[in-house]
Amino acid sequence: MDNIRYERELYVPVRDFLVRQGFSVRAEVGHCDVVAMRDEEMYIVELKRHLSFDLLAQAVTRQACTDFVYVAVPKPSDFKLDKAWRSKMRVLKRLGLGLLLVSVRRDIYRVEEALTPETPQGHRRNKRKAQSIVREFDNRSVDGNIGGTRGVPLMTAYREAALTIVCIIDRYGPMKPKGIREKGGDAKKTTSILNANFYRWFIRRGDGTYDLSDTGRAALTVFEEMANSIYALLNQSASAACDATATNKVLDSDDIPKRGMNDADTKTRKARQSKRKEKEA
Repeated sequence: MDNIRYERELYVPVRDFLVRQGFSVRAEVGHCDVVAMRDEEMYIVELKRHLSFDLLAQAVTRQACTDFVYVAVPKPSDFKLDKAWRSKMRVLKRLGLGLLLVSVRRDIYRVEEALTPETPQGHRRNKRKAQSIVREFDNRSVDGNIGGTRGVPLMTAYREAALTIVCIIDRYGPMKPKGIREKGGDAKKTTSILNANFYRWFIRRGDGTYDLSDTGRAALTVFEEMANSIYALLNQSASAACDATATNKVLDSDDIPKRGMNDADTKTRKARQSKRKEKEA
């Protein structure tokens, strides 16, 4: 069995494991390594290379947000025979935590559910924290983070909205806030993001349009993968808008023959009007 050297190696197999079960998955949401949503259910997974007290404390804290909390660690080679691991399993079960074991052989990853989470009865839930995580999750259009990564800027919902503006300006040139919103910018946040300019990505011109600063253009490289995902979404939106316009044109053209079919009625109506005018004369 191959060794897993970094926490971030755990994320993709865990994500794929959850996706196969019908979950939408995001990494690094509200300080949680992995958050998965299916209907109204929220699952949280904390990733670590070793099962430690700190990991258990972190996972127990997450139980304030949901009943479904897992810890995910590399699978020990002697898992079934290791007495120490049997003791650890009893502790996890007593705490109501689930356990995912990740193994890799010849570059093929496998995830096993060794324990199902069962939060103890009477455990208090913090609705405010849970709602905060759900909001952050919902405001992410794509997954721009890798769970377990340290020292890398996280792609929060706010940063994603700001990067979307960067991509729009990069593609279409300097624009006013209204134009940016029309091209796919966040309907509520665009103006405030431009005014605050928290990341120093934008330059306001005298005519009220916004352009990119050197830092803003550099962000396209720093967050290249996320930017490419945003460009793809912008392409989909533009394509949908074109399809809608084409459909409207077809509908308008469908009215033309209907008017043509009524030409005889129009002529008759005009003839009656002219006769009426002759009588009045």
